[in-house]
Amino acid sequence: KSEIKQSIISTKAETLKKLKPLLKNSKIEDIYSFTVLDWKNNKGGILENIQNTFKPSKIVIRSSATIEDTTKSSMAGYFHSELNISSENKREIENAVTKVINSYLNKNIENPQDQILIQKQTENIIMSGVLFTRSLENNAPYYVINYDDKTISTDTVTKGQENKTIRISKFVDPKNITELFKKLITSVDEIESLIPNLTLDIEFAINNNKEVIIFQVRPIAVNLEKDIRLDEEVKNKIYQLKQNFHNLSYKPDHLFGYENHFADMPDWNPAEIIGDSPNPLAYSLYSFLITGSIWHEARSSQGYRKVSPAKLLVLFGNKPYINVRNDFNSFIPDSLSDSLSEKLVNFYLKKLKNNPELQDKVEFDILYTCYDLTFDERAKELENDFSYDEIKELKESLIKLTNNLLNPELIEKDLSSIKSMRSVREQAKEIELKSDLTPQELMQQAKRLLESCKEGTLHFSRIARLAFIGKIILRSLVNKKLIDQQFYDYFLSSINTIAKQLNKDFNKLTQKELTKEKFLKNYGHLRPGTYDITNLRYDTNPNLLLDLKSSQYIEEQSFIIPKNKHNKISSELKAHNLNITSELLFEFIKKSLEARELSKFEFSRNLSEAFELVAKLGEKIKLSRNDLAFLDIENLFRLTDAGNLEEIQNSFLNLIESRKRERELNRKLILPSVILSEKDIEVVSEFTAKPNFITNKKIKAQIIDLNKHKKEDIPILNGKIVLLEGGDPGYDWIFTKNPAGLIT
Repeated sequence: KSEIKQSIISTKAETLKKLKPLLKNSKIEDIYSFTVLDWKNNKGGILENIQNTFKPSKIVIRSSATIEDTTKSSMAGYFHSELNISSENKREIENAVTKVINSYLNKNIENPQDQILIQKQTENIIMSGVLFTRSLENNAPYYVINYDDKTISTDTVTKGQENKTIRISKFVDPKNITELFKKLITSVDEIESLIPNLTLDIEFAINNNKEVIIFQVRPIAVNLEKDIRLDEEVKNKIYQLKQNFHNLSYKPDHLFGYENHFADMPDWNPAEIIGDSPNPLAYSLYSFLITGSIWHEARSSQGYRKVSPAKLLVLFGNKPYINVRNDFNSFIPDSLSDSLSEKLVNFYLKKLKNNPELQDKVEFDILYTCYDLTFDERAKELENDFSYDEIKELKESLIKLTNNLLNPELIEKDLSSIKSMRSVREQAKEIELKSDLTPQELMQQAKRLLESCKEGTLHFSRIARLAFIGKIILRSLVNKKLIDQQFYDYFLSSINTIAKQLNKDFNKLTQKELTKEKFLKNYGHLRPGTYDITNLRYDTNPNLLLDLKSSQYIEEQSFIIPKNKHNKISSELKAHNLNITSELLFEFIKKSLEARELSKFEFSRNLSEAFELVAKLGEKIKLSRNDLAFLDIENLFRLTDAGNLEEIQNSFLNLIESRKRERELNRKLILPSVILSEKDIEVVSEFTAKPNFITNKKIKAQIIDLNKHKKEDIPILNGKIVLLEGGDPGYDWIFTKNPAGLIT
């Protein structure tokens, strides 16, 4: 096979010529090729040959240089090609060949042995694209297919004009792929058997007779060798994930919904908060503090259905997902009948299945989590599946729940938890300053801080729910034209949140109106990635506060709602049986949003201090931050009463090594944003996301991807568009570098 491989790989034209008689599962159009030297010496004869070979038809005239498509370099798209050339028109052919040869000369390539490739142009195409036989990002055993099934041109994908992407596991169950992809993969498998142990880039089309036509086969310049042992491990992993999905899809007796989905952004948004591939410590902490039980305890205490036991978060490989059925059950009002609750959860799950792009907007566009002024209009979508009485029951249940929660006093009660978090933090600081603590004592203090965080999270969750309800009602005022979008934006921008205060203080720092010491006293605990111990805080990463530029801070303006506007809104609220005046509603929205940000800020202080104590104990037992990140919180809690420190240290080292290996294997998995069925675990196609825009501006600038920079390396962001995986508050320093825009 090695000999076959070596004899096949050559120029574009020669590779196709050698493959053509060997292929049974695909075809290559008729080929005619010649060199630049041939053209120079015998242009007339070549034109005659082309006409005789292809007459009458459309032809494609393509480059086939000696430096293209070798095992050492790939120059895909580097030279010119011409499509839709009439084989009956000598002048048209001559002009096209000249353009291809000139593209060699324009690139300073003057090799008389460079070829020009002529082929009959394929007709009646229903799909075209480019397939890679392995994932180039992580050398994983997946076919990566960029394709176009809308236009009829063969080069829209290579030109970047039309492009869908699907990644298919090399171990895919054939029943999980469509007939066209099945035919394509069968044809590619045959080519791989002829050219083994190389990662290939294959340009293809499929016509309306379902025939696969191969236009080009080139090796990837950076040779990604197949690792059979590792590929087998990936195969086993995919099988385990499918089993995991199957097990999690069983319907528990205490929950509604006959199927289950998993998504990375609805409710507590793990993709943003802990990232797409969190380390074990970050994931376990998020689960301990929020997604284990606190998330639903807070909700049920506010009048939603009890769903215990129910975890919100689940890992597939390295990637965290929300258990969507558990989540949707937790938003059912407790007063709703079981029969209606069952129908409603199934309706929600079906709507997400049909509209996966709404996964980060479920509370606004899928679920009915509270009553708002647009209920009657929205509820029209229910009329085909729900009776008039069922819709009425839902409406009355939501009105009752919403009236119980629209109370500013509830916010004040939950805010009291901040005092207790502060108290625990101050005590831990005092104890730490008094003496040199042992690893066990450091962990005891860290555990106290984390338990205070957990208590604080319960109250923060409740406040966050109230803020969501306020925002939903506010949006409904816009939809009902009681206020306009400008009013909505101005009101929200008038709210004095911690984020706004941080922005103001950043500006004072840049203007030297605030010292770095005072700034760090308030914000030094923030770290880019609140749950990631490997990221340094503001007060330990000096690079974050270098080269500061004034951000575009807009001075606060008072926002006064006219009395007649209040009267109109109050009248409408009363007509909808909401027991709150306009004045109280806006006070409620303002307080809930301010309280949500304040409680999150205080929570992050305790979490950050706990991390620093863990890092200190790591120094004492010779574990770096990167090592500690591979332990989970339960492992660390064992330290609080550990007798034999050396024994536990050795067990940690073994565990860290094992998890690092496991993580590297999981990095070979490719997983989607939303898992609707087992099929999605081995056939990964992304839906078109519906973005949220914060402004109406249009920005064109150079892109800077922060994920590709070392944590301590701060690139120049001035005038650039910044790409950021998760919009964590610890990244607010970005705005001091005067970027043109941010995509997160």
